[in-house]
Amino acid sequence: MVDLVIIDGRPAVRGECDLASAQRIEQWLATFDGDPLEIDLSGVTFFDAAALHALLNVRQRNPHLREPSKAVLRIIELTDTHCLIDGIT
Repeated sequence: MVDLVIIDGRPAVRGECDLASAQRIEQWLATFDGDPLEIDLSGVTFFDAAALHALLNVRQRNPHLREPSKAVLRIIELTDTHCLIDGIT
């Protein structure tokens, strides 16, 4: 189960980000047009390739990850996509 919330004025994703929730996450993040997004993923407990794909699709709006959880960092490292996402080195 995934929760999509606003914390301190920023979109935050909590819980399991997987094939079942990826489209919902992508659609929700797409509603934040305008300024570059700083997405808080610190509360993500599971993150799979479908969730990564959704996040990369939203990248056109210049998302930044704020304190990504270990689950998120693991997928980014395994897929060598850190260079595609601002804020990850």
